[in-house]
Amino acid sequence: MDVEMFVEGEGADGIEVICIKAGSPKRVIVEQFAGRHGLPVEDALLFVEDEDQSLDLAGIITEEIDVRRPHHVHRVERVDVRVFYKDAECSKSFGPSTRVQKVLDWAVSAQAFKIDPVIAPEMELALHGQEKALPKDAHIGRFVAHKQHSLSLDLIRGIVPNGYST
Repeated sequence: MDVEMFVEGEGADGIEVICIKAGSPKRVIVEQFAGRHGLPVEDALLFVEDEDQSLDLAGIITEEIDVRRPHHVHRVERVDVRVFYKDAECSKSFGPSTRVQKVLDWAVSAQAFKIDPVIAPEMELALHGQEKALPKDAHIGRFVAHKQHSLSLDLIRGIVPNGYST
């Protein structure tokens, strides 16, 4: 029986759907994704969204477990994230399958920039030097090219609605 899996990763513009037979080894996910994006299969790792440890590629795909959360294919185990805000910067290491939202939550927290909880929901992350906010559900590994193990981001204040006109 085929299962649809949601996969994101290095070289992708967003999340993709890959159909795989239940009971196949997880390596098949990597092989299909890598084939689409020209990645060498032997260098690729597989992660589950928001998890820091890569998966055992010999593990078996099960419909009950593997289709619940998106997966991520990348060639780096960790991404060193630097976030800039005003005249300061904070750094932390994350797995490539970490969602932008999780990095944002850390950046506004007391462990990083200690953003006032009143304005914290208005904050966004953008690639360093850019103004366009990153999608909060995107995996940070999408923005990290091979041989790079780091990602620089800016903490920005998003668009704040000021009401409406009639």
